[in-house]
Amino acid sequence: MPDAATSPKKVLFVDDNLQFLEMIERVMGEWSQGEWQIFLAQNSGKALLLLQEQAIDLAVVDIQMPVVDGIQFLALMNRKYPSVQKVTLSAYADAASRTACLNHGAELFLEKPRNPGDLEIIYSTLRELARQKQVTAGFRGVLRQVSLEDVIQMECLNRNSSILEIVAGKWTGRIYVKDGSLIHAEIGDRNGEAALNKILSLKVGDFTLKPFAEPSQQSIDGSWEFLLMEAARSRDEAAQSGADDSADSAEPTPEMPVPAPPVRAPQLAPAPTVSVPSQLANRPARIDELVVCSPKGEVLYEWKSGNANDRISFLEFLSQKSAQLGEGLNLGVFDRLEMEGERHRVIAQVKADRGIFIRATRAQSGLNGEAHSTP
Repeated sequence: MPDAATSPKKVLFVDDNLQFLEMIERVMGEWSQGEWQIFLAQNSGKALLLLQEQAIDLAVVDIQMPVVDGIQFLALMNRKYPSVQKVTLSAYADAASRTACLNHGAELFLEKPRNPGDLEIIYSTLRELARQKQVTAGFRGVLRQVSLEDVIQMECLNRNSSILEIVAGKWTGRIYVKDGSLIHAEIGDRNGEAALNKILSLKVGDFTLKPFAEPSQQSIDGSWEFLLMEAARSRDEAAQSGADDSADSAEPTPEMPVPAPPVRAPQLAPAPTVSVPSQLANRPARIDELVVCSPKGEVLYEWKSGNANDRISFLEFLSQKSAQLGEGLNLGVFDRLEMEGERHRVIAQVKADRGIFIRATRAQSGLNGEAHSTP
């Protein structure tokens, strides 16, 4: 029997065969012993009404249905109710139907039972799948517009394992996240970082987060922060040069602002102190500005800075955000942030006893951002 504090799982069966539905309700209702609350629908219209009225946990859909078949209904449900677990049943388990169902959000593709033993196997499988969906505190909703970078950051910071599927025009791509790390991306005939950069260059489209499954290969090895930053840098360079991907030239897409690149991942390596700007020692550079402040925000030393208070406010902001970043990534104590432009470089360091802000001009050109940490 289910625990008194646990709500029964709401399971919806969709099939145009009324006798099959009545048998399912009787047998599985008895087997579940109150663990399931079973709903029945003979067509997609009744099923959609139940999905609107009830917080369905698991939907089991027959493939062969009139008017709107199971695959079409699955695609519709996957777009409108992506959090509902989905399973398809078919009396004809051909490879094409299996692939179509799994590509439209189904967790499982099962054959219809031919004897009581098969029915018991199906019940056990559905029961285990329904139990995997644990209700946790938080918010549920739909984001109408969100950048793919934001979705990837949320998945990686939460150390999730998932597949981010993207559909944009003629393109369909997948990004694989395992335990908070990007391990594979694919779109068209591209794999790895080339595929990731292509996916992130798409302007508009739809995405779906799917349960994780191991990819055919692991084509990406590197911190997700660096990969996102490199993808943003590549887009900026392409925009400045006016270069187009020849493979995409026949498919115009509407303009959309490119999200700002995230800060590069902290790297677990001992970092030198900023009290002596050794980071600039190997490059021709000129110190343009220097501010040193106390933990309370008092100016301890200032050189050629006309906005010392603004620099101190930035250091205080950096101190707060670096603490959150350290907790989220579990990579050690934040040490410094480095930012580079074509001619200028900024180093901001936050320590327990001081904060330091350095702005310098250097001869070499480049564009990157770095954040260092000490374990």
